[in-house]
Amino acid sequence: MKMKTFFKFKAVSVSEAGDYCQIMFHDDLDTDDEPYFMIQSQFEFPDDGECHFESHVEELVEDSKAKTVSLSKSKLSLSYGNNPNHKVEIEYDLQGQDFQELALMLKKMIPGLKVGV
Repeated sequence: MKMKTFFKFKAVSVSEAGDYCQIMFHDDLDTDDEPYFMIQSQFEFPDDGECHFESHVEELVEDSKAKTVSLSKSKLSLSYGNNPNHKVEIEYDLQGQDFQELALMLKKMIPGLKVGV
């Protein structure tokens, strides 16, 4: 059974450029070896809903569909991957408009997202 990976980040960046979307969880350290977890999605070409998951933890890097996703104001829990299945839990602190921006982008990137309060 695959263990869950836990992260706690200070910052969340949400961006969209054309047909490409990105969410980056990080500590805003502006260093090359900064810990991070990133989700990218593109809508230019059909890809059956796959996202690109990337992290400073190399074993978490994969292109696949999200299997389960749950979002609250302080935590994102998700599982993705084919072999093995990755389970990631990310804690952060977002308020008001920043949380709404994250929730809207995740819903666009990963249909079926469950948002709690």
